[in-house]
Amino acid sequence: MRRFLKAAAALAATASLAGCGVGYDAALLSSIEGRWMCDVQRYAFADTADIVTDLEGRLAGNGVSVEEYRAFKDDLTKRPDLREQVAAEYGAYCDIGG
Repeated sequence: MRRFLKAAAALAATASLAGCGVGYDAALLSSIEGRWMCDVQRYAFADTADIVTDLEGRLAGNGVSVEEYRAFKDDLTKRPDLREQVAAEYGAYCDIGG
């Protein structure tokens, strides 16, 4: 019985931690991502490392960690509302269709 209780406690702790993903400001990251998608097409980068450096600079300048950005990017595959926010920011910033 004691083994069962330990296993159940371990499973509960794991499930609890799994639900504690990295939080982020969806509106802020949607804005950053939409603008980034537009700007990355406009710029000429000497090296691919410069692309990463520029993105990380944008994130840091907005007080966003790389972990928050990764969590946001992971959620883009699962959440149409986030994709719509990014697309709206991209369209407004790049002046698409206007």
